[in-house]
Amino acid sequence: MSNTYFHADEVKTPYWNNKIASRMLPFLKPYKLNMAAAILLIFCNTAATTSLPFFLAKAVDEGIKNTSSTLLMKYVTLYIIGHIACFLIVAMRDRLLQYTGNYMLHDMRNKLFAHIQKLPISFFDRNPVGRLVIRVTNDVTTMSELFSGTLVSVLSEIFIMLGIGSMMFYLHPMLTLLTLLTTPALVFLAYKIRSRMHEAYRLSRVRLATLNSSLAENLSGMNVIHIFNQENSRSEKFDEMNKDLRDAELKSIYYNSLFVPCIRLFSSVSLAVLLLYGGILTLNSAISVGVFIAFISYVQSFFEPVRHISEQLSVFQSAMASAERVFDMLDEKPEADLETGKQFEKLNSCIEFKNLSFCYNPPKKVLKNVSFKIKKGEKIAVVGHTGAGKTTISSVLKRFYDYNEGNILIDGTELKDYSKSSLRYKIGLIQQDVNIFSGSILNNIFLANNEESQEINKIKLEKIVKELEMEDLLKKLPNGIHTEIHERGKNISAGQRQLIAFSRALATDPEILILDEATSSVDSETEAVIQRAVQKLTKNRTSLVIAHRLSTIKNCDRILMLHNGSLVEEGTHEELLANRQYYHKLYELQFAKQEQ
Repeated sequence: MSNTYFHADEVKTPYWNNKIASRMLPFLKPYKLNMAAAILLIFCNTAATTSLPFFLAKAVDEGIKNTSSTLLMKYVTLYIIGHIACFLIVAMRDRLLQYTGNYMLHDMRNKLFAHIQKLPISFFDRNPVGRLVIRVTNDVTTMSELFSGTLVSVLSEIFIMLGIGSMMFYLHPMLTLLTLLTTPALVFLAYKIRSRMHEAYRLSRVRLATLNSSLAENLSGMNVIHIFNQENSRSEKFDEMNKDLRDAELKSIYYNSLFVPCIRLFSSVSLAVLLLYGGILTLNSAISVGVFIAFISYVQSFFEPVRHISEQLSVFQSAMASAERVFDMLDEKPEADLETGKQFEKLNSCIEFKNLSFCYNPPKKVLKNVSFKIKKGEKIAVVGHTGAGKTTISSVLKRFYDYNEGNILIDGTELKDYSKSSLRYKIGLIQQDVNIFSGSILNNIFLANNEESQEINKIKLEKIVKELEMEDLLKKLPNGIHTEIHERGKNISAGQRQLIAFSRALATDPEILILDEATSSVDSETEAVIQRAVQKLTKNRTSLVIAHRLSTIKNCDRILMLHNGSLVEEGTHEELLANRQYYHKLYELQFAKQEQ
């Protein structure tokens, strides 16, 4: 599998992007009080954390040095209360942020999924399902983590550093400057190492995604691998990808192993400077022993936030990258004018295609100047080789795509003048690959009628079951019409899925029916039921059948023969055979054996 898809999703993104961050704010707006409370708790935590060494200094200088047990007890008590306060504040802050983050995650995911539902079919043609799933799950989760903890955590660490620096400067400015002299160099080095670490981590994610894809591909196609004796070859390819992943992860481990020791080294240097210069000041009584002890505590606490902040930079970058991808999807224009236009309710005379041309990717045309008429109640078969444009005709008629040139007229009115929603409701479509949703058979049948009353649905159901001869099908299932179907209908047969698709189309009582006949083979008994169902569905109903069975073609009033996007022949089965042209060749290749 090509890595293009994975690399496309791993574009390098800056740690912070004001434009993207500003677009996140509307998601935060409903929870602004929670965020305000979290920021207030940050100030409280900063005050509590920075006061602890100060209380320690006071306990030594005013309690122990002055042999005052009262003052000693006072500052020790304040020291303990400060620790308890830090614990409670951090616990409250984290709980508040997790609560806010989960609600934001819920809102973001709902908004993105609702937006995806409104996008045109062309969007799904160019975006794999896996990518969309990642957007709604992983990317939204990563994006929400920025506000559920990362951003506030970084702010908290920054304020703690500022608080510690301020307290140290308050106690002794010169000692503070000498002690923290190494800080700028540490920050620069930490940034450089974390950048290299992030690059290595990013590369390992790309290679892990490639490995996972290959693994899924191999496991799903294991029978083919065994048939063609490709076990060793596939193992070798997997080993190569696994080595690439190992090397990328080792690089990440290398930089990570440098990072923490660097911080400890700079911390030790600062502590050594403090011990030397601070010790001299203490010996000369320039500062008290308590202040010296407080400085040691402050220095030890100062460098921890540097490590935490640098660790969060990769989270910032991942969140920005995820947010960019999510907003790119939200910027996709939804399908326009679903409800705008004339309501299509009934076909009175005919459907007419006039010099219709269509292309998915200009300039290559899939349909070229196609013209034909379908009279009310007429049944038309569309045949042709793969890629001739058969399915495109049905997609354009349902307005999944709008055509580029020519016209489609329904009762003399341009197709584009009708609302998309009314066309899709009254033009039934049974696709070759039947899509069955998880849930009961009943819910699948009335997918488009879920707002109707149960009484109306019950009457319709009885009519559908009888008309499509579904009694035997329902008897074979454990709970009849209420049987729960697994994902994509895996617990029922192909024939049963087709019958459910037929009943779903019939439930809307369509004026026009488009049937893309399934090519999958079923047992002879089910095949007979399906054929009778097709005849009943199309009887006295304007129908366009993308036919793959000779019996279906023969039952149609006319046949349209497509070749490379052009309508090359039109007529009955007998007429087209007699012409001995395109249809005759197709018949010899595909249908002659069926007749035998």
